[in-house]
Amino acid sequence: MRQIAWVASGLVGLAMAHAGGVLAAEPVDDKNWQQHPAVRHIRALYAAINGDEKAGKLKKQARECELHEGSVVVSGALYTDRHSVVRKYVVDAGSEDSRAKAEYYYDEKGVPRFTYRFRGAFNGTKVEERIYFDEHGKHLYTNVKEEGPGYNDSGLTDAVADPKADYAELCKE
Repeated sequence: MRQIAWVASGLVGLAMAHAGGVLAAEPVDDKNWQQHPAVRHIRALYAAINGDEKAGKLKKQARECELHEGSVVVSGALYTDRHSVVRKYVVDAGSEDSRAKAEYYYDEKGVPRFTYRFRGAFNGTKVEERIYFDEHGKHLYTNVKEEGPGYNDSGLTDAVADPKADYAELCKE
């Protein structure tokens, strides 16, 4: 399924978690999310994946294309481990008045565990979202930081279950 939706003006705009072998009975919420064991486990996974990327341990496949008669530029990158499991998928898209980027992170089984999503617009709007998922890919918590007057959604989903299929469809209108 395509993960990007556009309009003419630009971008269209848990209870139980297993973390490091410890059952975290306390739900993730606005007060505890930064120190919650499930989130800390996901942050360690995020750091390991980015470390593997920097160390050249992940194979990168990238593409860029123009859509909507050149008014939108989209780039995508898949990062796979030695077992061909996608560990990171990045989608970056922009028009002359807005931009959206999502970084999707996966565990060694290919389960979505974390998404970092950013969008911004010429009017000064900036939105950052950090979305955490448990070991089954079920939503745990979303942290949102916003500034500016706002605009429509980016069209980038919270998670991409099949990043290889999404990447294959990235440049199709």
